[in-house]
Amino acid sequence: MQQVLVNEEPRGPSVLIEINVQTNGQQRVPFPDISQLRSTAYQSIIIKGMRLISIEVLTNGIISNNPNAPITELPKMAVTLYAEGWEKGQTIPLLTLNDMNFTTGAIPFRQKPTRFDNWVNVDFPKSYLQYANGTLSANAPYVVLIDCEYVRLDAQGQLIQGPSR
Repeated sequence: MQQVLVNEEPRGPSVLIEINVQTNGQQRVPFPDISQLRSTAYQSIIIKGMRLISIEVLTNGIISNNPNAPITELPKMAVTLYAEGWEKGQTIPLLTLNDMNFTTGAIPFRQKPTRFDNWVNVDFPKSYLQYANGTLSANAPYVVLIDCEYVRLDAQGQLIQGPSR
């Protein structure tokens, strides 16, 4: 008997976003500008989902090599995403983006990944991490890592598969 495994939802293109928390005492930390996720006149980027990458998955940032955010900092943070000209996702608790369970049980998680309803034209330079009212960043420097799944459509609305031309 042959057994065939089929993904319920195959993984599409993704990019790792590295948000640098450089100093202690910050209330708001901006996302970097991610050129790969920038819509243009020739292509629209649609964000399908985001996933928190915790210290159990990746210990350091890929670009900066700063340590990944300490577990004690994660419950203080929320994400605000600016899309289509407004703050479409306001103060999304960061830990709701975690869908991985570890034996330590140190980080809360969801059973399924956080999916977005085809968010177009997310403006990452206007998006940010916000610390809960009365709390500020501590234990810096560190990074917050978010895996972002997306699709690209050309000007005619056709799916672009493969590298840009």
